[in-house]
Amino acid sequence: MTLTKEQKQHLHHKLLDMQKELSGEKKEKESMTEEVGELSNGVDNHMGDHGTLVTDRMTDQTVREIDRELLEEVNHALQKMNDGTYGVCEKSGQDIPFERLEAVPYARMTVEAQADTEDDLETDAPSFEREFHEQVKDLSNEETVDQKSSQTYEILDREQDSK
Repeated sequence: MTLTKEQKQHLHHKLLDMQKELSGEKKEKESMTEEVGELSNGVDNHMGDHGTLVTDRMTDQTVREIDRELLEEVNHALQKMNDGTYGVCEKSGQDIPFERLEAVPYARMTVEAQADTEDDLETDAPSFEREFHEQVKDLSNEETVDQKSSQTYEILDREQDSK
């Protein structure tokens, strides 16, 4: 089912609002030296304070990177609207349902095609990435948390023994 004119107009405004929000001026943080004040001169220097500041900086950088990537997706969707290809799955060529576009206006694929693509990426991932994801699942599994029998703890023990 193709999108109605009203649906396209609604989604276009939604994308423009997202674009405006994502490309708006972001207040730049002061330099780390200014932020830490007397901490940087070595007096009352506490590693925890510096660690917190570094973590905050890394978080801010990650958020800015995510915003930049999202803005690229929004711009791509707006370009597709101009081209007349908006709402068509890039993988299957099927129409993307309005409900999906309402939730994710910059969606490039149907839910099914997106899931297939993610499954393909997971299968094609290098073994260390698959192992990492298994370890994360293992550590978050309520049955194996804090137990030496988990796969992750076994790997960590082997690594420590090899040193």
